Amino acid sequence: MRRRWSVVWLIGALAGLNMSAQETPRSVIDFEKADHGWMVFPGFDGRIELTRNPLDVKEGTQALQYTYVALQGKLNGIIRLEPEDWAQAFRFWVKTDRPTLLAMVIQEEGGERWNAPFWVNGNRWQQVTLTLSDFTLAEDVKPENNRLDMDKAQAIGLLDVGALFFTAPEAKILFGDYSGTRVFWMDQFEFLAQAPLVKRSPSAIDEFGRDFVAWIATQGVTIQPEAGGMSVQYESLIPIFGVLRPLEKGALNATQGLEIVIQVKAPTTLGVFVEEEGGERWQATLSVGGEKAPEAKRVLWSAFTVTDDTKEKGNGTLEPNRIKMIGLADLGALMGEAPQANRWLIQAVRKIPK
Repeated sequence: MRRRWSVVWLIGALAGLNMSAQETPRSVIDFEKADHGWMVFPGFDGRIELTRNPLDVKEGTQALQYTYVALQGKLNGIIRLEPEDWAQAFRFWVKTDRPTLLAMVIQEEGGERWNAPFWVNGNRWQQVTLTLSDFTLAEDVKPENNRLDMDKAQAIGLLDVGALFFTAPEAKILFGDYSGTRVFWMDQFEFLAQAPLVKRSPSAIDEFGRDFVAWIATQGVTIQPEAGGMSVQYESLIPIFGVLRPLEKGALNATQGLEIVIQVKAPTTLGVFVEEEGGERWQATLSVGGEKAPEAKRVLWSAFTVTDDTKEKGNGTLEPNRIKMIGLADLGALMGEAPQANRWLIQAVRKIPK
């Protein structure tokens, strides 16, 4: 079995190499000088400094270090004004002191704000390449032309989204204790004049193949790009293993279900969850495990039932156009019917159109 997984990984890794590494940056912030232009978001707290600690520097002799306190409902982040208006993509190295969800932000003159979230596992450097097509309009702003215009960009920023949401008391069971002093580091921030090619099929929710993943992992779960997809791995005494994927508003409109292309090492029952805007949550199950290669598994909306704890939050009818999040969880491990150590390889999550 181990050899089979190694072969699958090698083939997929060769096929899914991130070609963005071949793009030559037109402008680079290497943090070797004090005039790098980054500062703490106005109104936020925390401290920016340049560190020379070799363990916290990716390239050269210095890297940016941002120290802050994570508390419920508190925003933390850094910003750079007057970004390069010709940029079509950004590539940078980032490291955090624990797993979290970060987001790059672009603020336009007219008030439009665009976000691109990505997951970092903590305590290791990770390179992230974001194109303008990765950014979506923030829900709390009024759209002007529904298009990201870099020539109108006032600022770019980097936020710790996890520190904002995972510190809520109800999130502790899934993510552990996120409150307290936190640190993230950034190095070699590059502006690219040409965006790397990103292929997306019309039915794709996520087809991966990038140097980052836009999913969220629960406590004890490690997720990362692998073999042209996303690997999910866990071995813990806390039997709540899962991943979450926020969606744009209306992303699943005019659909009849989901298709998940997945390979799971040990047989288990996979819970598929969707949550609507009002908090109503629905679930279905799939039998997975022992596949020789990733297989497409379909689940229709008609197979979903509302969860007991959210019955009072909606109208009792699953409305795909109101789904704001997808979740996958190892129900077999939770119920004690499957091992608490397992490994998945997800190569695609797609919507099934009507």
